[in-house]
Formats: sequence, C-alpha cells, structure tokens
Amino acid sequence: MTEMRTEEEQIEAIKNWWKENGMQTIAAVVIVAGGWFGYQGWQSQKQDAGEGASAVYQQVLELSGSEQEQDLAQRGLLLDQLKTDFSSTVYASYAALFKAKDAVNAGNLEEAVTELEFAKQNATTEELSHLATIRLARVKIAQQAYDEALSLLAVETMGAFEGQYLEVKGDALKAKGEVDAARDAYSQAVAANQRDGANNPIVEMKLDDLAVN
Repeated sequence: MTEMRTEEEQIEAIKNWWKENGMQTIAAVVIVAGGWFGYQGWQSQKQDAGEGASAVYQQVLELSGSEQEQDLAQRGLLLDQLKTDFSSTVYASYAALFKAKDAVNAGNLEEAVTELEFAKQNATTEELSHLATIRLARVKIAQQAYDEALSLLAVETMGAFEGQYLEVKGDALKAKGEVDAARDAYSQAVAANQRDGANNPIVEMKLDDLAVN
C-alpha cells in the first residue's frame, strides 16, 4: 500500500506540475523548434539565392566576349537582375563592377561613380571593398576630383592592395601638381609591391618619369 500511495502521489505531483508548467513547456518547445526550423529555412533560402545568382552571373560571363547589341543589352539586363534580385550576395557587387567598367568605356563617369559606390557599400568581402574603392578613386581622378580621390584612399588597412592604393594616390597627387608627394607615393608603392612579391612595371615607369635630374 505504501508503494501504491507513493506511485499515486508521484502521479498526482506530475499532474499538478503539468497544470502549472505545461503551457510554458509547450511554448518553450515551440520557440526552440521554430527557431531551428527558421534558421534552417534561412540557410536554405541563402543557399538558393547564391546558386541562382551564380547561374545568372555565368550567363553574364558567357556574353562578355560579344559586342553585338543584342548580347550587350541582354548582359545589361542580367547585371541589373543581380543587383536587384540578389542584392545580398557577392554577385551584386560583381555586377556593379561590371556596369562601372562599361560606363567608363562609354565615357559616362557619373554612372561609373554610382555603380562603384554601390559595389563599395554592398561589398561582402574586404577584397571587393578595396577593389571598388581603388576603382572609384581612379574615376574621381578622371573627374578631376582629386581631393575626393585622396580621401577615398586614406584607409587604415590596405592589406594586399597597398601597392595599388599608393599608386593611385601618386596619380592623384601628380594630377594636383604635387610632384614631390607623388614621387614619394610611387616610391612607397614600388616598395609595397616588392614586399608582396608583385611585379608592376607601370608604377615603376611612373616613378622614373618623376625622377629628379
């Protein structure tokens, strides 16, 4: 009888606990499960977006070698699609870099600035951010906005792009007429390239052109 009472008391205790805590337990399980499935869904959606963007970008690359108007127009539509439908992926910045290059070739520097600013702001990697910044500075120099270019180039961390940053800085300073400062920037660019094991004869030619006679 004692054992039976004990079992009955245990059952009654469980019933009472469930009355007091059952709904909270269910809610906790639902929240945890919801969070898990929500995360899984987000991961799946992210993967699907990346695969879709990759497929569109592949079409862009296939059309890149063609100069036919129809292909150029199709490529433009695909690039716009990457920026709008896949804005959260790395391919959106790739698309903006493509469009900026096309704009420069067409002589439309304002459009190039717009695209490069988009690429810079939406860059998902440091490498893309550096690349967009350097190209944007080059376009600013072409627009004779030298101080804006120098401001863009004044970054704390240049990484593997140090040589390029310093070269473009030299270009901006030379365009401003600050020859000594430009020579110093080119010298630093050459040194940075040597440290990184990079060979850039163009910046060396720029430095030679400013050599003191």
